[in-house]
Amino acid sequence: MATEELDALHSQFPKCETLAFADLSTEMVLVTNTDAPQQREALNALCADAAKSLGKPGSPNFGDGQSDTAMIATRDQLTIFLRAANEPSDVLCCICQPDIDVSSFLTAARPTLQKISSGS
Repeated sequence: MATEELDALHSQFPKCETLAFADLSTEMVLVTNTDAPQQREALNALCADAAKSLGKPGSPNFGDGQSDTAMIATRDQLTIFLRAANEPSDVLCCICQPDIDVSSFLTAARPTLQKISSGS
């Protein structure tokens, strides 16, 4: 199920080059969809960045509380982290080209994450 959801999101947004569904409580990437194979170390680093950016459940990293969205922008890429609404350990980590339509992507990515997180 998760693989199909990530495939559909990637098909809709080819400028999102890597999609990874991860569990912040274990800091493990569970499912990926990527244009280029990612080594396990790179995926683990991506998950660690999500934990730093969003904060783990019960221990926010930045600010006073947990966030449900974080972005890291460079000239070459935009990394987006989204937290599931009902399962705060479930996150979607996305490495995108910098010119992706962020608003449209977020509008599609949030329900995708909720479907994967809820198992429906």
